[in-house]
Amino acid sequence: MAIKYKKTRSSGKRTYVTIDYKKELSTSIPHKPLTSSVHNESGRNARGVITTRHHGGQHKRKFREIDFKRNKDGIKAIVKSIEYDPNRTAFISLVAYTDGTKKYILAPNGIKVGDEIISNPKCDIKVGNCLEIQNVPEGTFVHNIELNPGHGAQLVRSAGSSAQVLGKDETGDFMLVKLASGEVRKINNKCRVTIGFVSNLDHNLVNLGKAGVSRHMGIRPTVRGSAMNPNDHPHGGGEGRQPVGKDAPRTPWGKRHMGVKTRNKKKASNMMIVRRRNGK
Repeated sequence: MAIKYKKTRSSGKRTYVTIDYKKELSTSIPHKPLTSSVHNESGRNARGVITTRHHGGQHKRKFREIDFKRNKDGIKAIVKSIEYDPNRTAFISLVAYTDGTKKYILAPNGIKVGDEIISNPKCDIKVGNCLEIQNVPEGTFVHNIELNPGHGAQLVRSAGSSAQVLGKDETGDFMLVKLASGEVRKINNKCRVTIGFVSNLDHNLVNLGKAGVSRHMGIRPTVRGSAMNPNDHPHGGGEGRQPVGKDAPRTPWGKRHMGVKTRNKKKASNMMIVRRRNGK
């Protein structure tokens, strides 16, 4: 396991667990042409009004341009490096195509510097290869899944995640995929997927140790609704500690949540869900 502990010299390091990046990564310097500057908005809109709570100032980052489409068909690529990306939980890989192009991709688990990968509608079932989901055998674990052909991957992109291909549906136009949440979903036959798991499998073992670490990551403190005033939150107010009420819990804007369905019944993608994540 590529996790690392610190000696307990303070309370913040007592439970601190992190990834041993020296063992996992091949370089710490990104490929400059594929990076760009990002201005931290801190959850504010153009008028400076908070539109996303609990976001705040964070350490300066560079954005890495990731190729989620993987549409350079039939051109072999060599993995040049495995790198850290501050904008996501997974590692990324710099690949060099034989035509001279370099791109970043999400690093699959187990890939090494020097490995050869390829993208094509139909190719070998090998870790890192990208192909159409209709050509993937049943039971194969995949990641980087497209929802619409040619739009780029939108599903299964976080560290250690994967989905399993179950086979074709009754019409033959869609493939059934079981996601990590347990949801079974239809995916268009022409959508592309990448073989294997996403890298950084030990990410779920990370423990930041203290609030200051998450503060550097741009995460601001969260206040309980029951500790607020009634004009700030539906749970607020009352003398001393009060229960949140029979119609609770609710969001700060009065919408019910936690155990209550809030998904729109008329949402177009409902027809693509065969089994919900709660098994119903």
